[in-house]
Amino acid sequence: MEGKMEPMYKRNTMRHWYIGSENYYGKDYYLILGQFFNRPGFYEGMNGHSSEVMSVTINEEEEEYEIQTRNTLYHCSFDSLRFEQQDKSSYRLPDYERIKEKYWHPVDRSSLGKDDMLLVVSDYSDFYFESLLYWNKDGSEGGYAGDPHLGMVVDTFLIRGRYGPKASLCPPSPEEHIDIRYYVGGSGFRFYSLETGGRNLWIENRGDNPLWIFGGGKSIRLESGKRIKLMDWADMTEDKKLMGWDETDDDDEGEENAMKKEGTATGKEETEGENPHQDT
Repeated sequence: MEGKMEPMYKRNTMRHWYIGSENYYGKDYYLILGQFFNRPGFYEGMNGHSSEVMSVTINEEEEEYEIQTRNTLYHCSFDSLRFEQQDKSSYRLPDYERIKEKYWHPVDRSSLGKDDMLLVVSDYSDFYFESLLYWNKDGSEGGYAGDPHLGMVVDTFLIRGRYGPKASLCPPSPEEHIDIRYYVGGSGFRFYSLETGGRNLWIENRGDNPLWIFGGGKSIRLESGKRIKLMDWADMTEDKKLMGWDETDDDDEGEENAMKKEGTATGKEETEGENPHQDT
């Protein structure tokens, strides 16, 4: 009889995590938001949040924060902390700046030019979306608004550019229009609009697992940690810009399997307890 496989992570581990706040009945609570691993009652990699954070200590030997919530002691590694999200939070982790300096690996922008746009995706982010990087004509960094649309059959994610000092959604000219949209599946996504404002589109997978990406007439299995150029704007026809893919890909069996509506990327979070004050 074969032995039982040892779990990859310690009991009650959270990865790709940060401490943020949620408001319940007029009161703000600090919670851990991230993915659960080796947590009884939760499937591996489930997105969600903990109950209320009570205390945080550093375990230097294990290179992790040990975070006691109202219900559970969680192990949260330094290297999987989502530093960009934690920077936005009012919660101050102990010795945070030192740990950030050592473990934070920001997106490499050095190879991107003014005619490039980088879509950063990951399997641990809701709807796979992490960020969009591009530059305006005046050299300033471009803004964006990203919003999901939940459907009965398939979910979609919509990304629009924000322009100018007032962050208007109206572009100064039609050729600068940014409108990127994709269908979300269980292990990837499929574009149906690729308006990048005349920029080449690169995609980088910052997640733990490969993602299937369909768009610009291509079907790509993008491995973890890799970046690819999906679209050269000069080579795009109007149909591809508006539709995002070649219709010759429609019968691809791999695409059909990848686009099934399943998994955690749909953004439907499971939680340790809906009320962070409540024992579960």
